[in-house]
Amino acid sequence: MTETTMLECQQLGWSTRGQSILRAVDLRVRQGETLGLIGPNGSGKSTLMRLLAGVLTPSAGAVRLEGRDLASLRRREIAQAMALVEQQAETADRITVRDAVELGRTPWLSALRPWGAEDDAIVRSALEVVEMSGFAERDWLTLSGGERQRVHIARALAQRPRILLLDEPTNHLDIHHQLGILQLVARLLVTTVIALHDLNQAMGCDRLGVLHQGQLVALGTPAEILTPSLLRDVFGVRATFLTDPADGSRIIRFHPLS
Repeated sequence: MTETTMLECQQLGWSTRGQSILRAVDLRVRQGETLGLIGPNGSGKSTLMRLLAGVLTPSAGAVRLEGRDLASLRRREIAQAMALVEQQAETADRITVRDAVELGRTPWLSALRPWGAEDDAIVRSALEVVEMSGFAERDWLTLSGGERQRVHIARALAQRPRILLLDEPTNHLDIHHQLGILQLVARLLVTTVIALHDLNQAMGCDRLGVLHQGQLVALGTPAEILTPSLLRDVFGVRATFLTDPADGSRIIRFHPLS
């Protein structure tokens, strides 16, 4: 059966102030998969996510969304197909949780298509999916970090995207909220690209892309990618693989290089 490509880039690069941040990245995201992006800090993960979302304009190469050149699409068209949840998506505005999620409907609204009952239903559904229905009238500023992250995801889901881009959604969260966010993402029925810092969490993805010094240096299943040699060469650590006695899953333990 032919695999449908939802998002792809060819020879993608981005530079700023004469410095190359990302270069020659070739990547194809398949329909329905969860593709994880991993790499050391500064390797280009956030830059790649923003290029794929159309937030940044490539210095080289191109991004295609469902076969169409991203540069040829209007911002509204992109937002109707793809949603990005960035690491630092905060606001100082006095808004409620419901207000924040309703922003996700913006790409679908116009003078000819004003807010209606369907939008109310979509917002309610998005809040239910992230288990935040009871927080709808809460002030944004009263939420914890984990609660805010769930609302960010609800806002993205309210866009009704076919592709969800998540840039380190568990960053700065305690372990309970990290696991909750990852379980939530795993239940979503959308094509997902997720940048992750924790390599044990990355093992739950369908495929992994490894960024190192601004280049995509490996792409494949977690078992193919997370090898002792790659972890040594890219992350500078020695890795031991263990088996979780509770469920038989693989766990990586890290050690400094001798």
